[in-house]
Amino acid sequence: MKVHLFSGSGFAWRVLLACAIKNVDFTEEFLRPTQDDLKSPGFLKLNPRGKVPVMEDGPFVLRESMAIIAYLDKRYPSPPLFGANPEETGLIWQAVLDLDLYMSAHWVSDIIAPIATGTAGDAAAQIQDAAAHAHTEIARLDRQLGDADWFVGKVVSAADIALYPMLEALIRFATKPQEAPLALGFETFGSRYPALQSWRHSMRELPRYERTYPDFWRELDAGQA
Repeated sequence: MKVHLFSGSGFAWRVLLACAIKNVDFTEEFLRPTQDDLKSPGFLKLNPRGKVPVMEDGPFVLRESMAIIAYLDKRYPSPPLFGANPEETGLIWQAVLDLDLYMSAHWVSDIIAPIATGTAGDAAAQIQDAAAHAHTEIARLDRQLGDADWFVGKVVSAADIALYPMLEALIRFATKPQEAPLALGFETFGSRYPALQSWRHSMRELPRYERTYPDFWRELDAGQA
């Protein structure tokens, strides 16, 4: 199985986490997050929208992270990622859709993208407003999680997999030293959101987690050490 991605893509990281949890072997086909790679004729044949991730499982090609994870869950049923009963399945999809429709898209477009492209200075007010909205949603997630280990049920699920990479990317970009003047409030994430902080540690302790961690981030972290 091949996963087409660029290192650091939260959506692609979702797929890698699902593979790791299910112990599914995969190879990474790396692209650069550039028009030359994502809009190349070869890649557009796999995904006409020119976005990652894309999965190739033999002749079968699939795009969109949650669609790929749903496919993997049917292809490799154990451990299940979409619940042990109909109620859990509904709650998991509810959590995933709530995240993708009302949170993660704004995190990427309004906070992460301007910081990643070096245009944060021109969009300071937008980023600060988006960060305030993000904190409101994250506080709700922290209350929702409470003392539970996972968001739905007693084991890690697609709800956790959907949220974790997006939240990690948000924290990483919002706490870059050069963005400190924006005072986005993520430097104190651990003390501000203790339930989510504990959950983040649990995610990092999942089997084969290190196999999924973005190489690009790892290289940057090593260079700053």
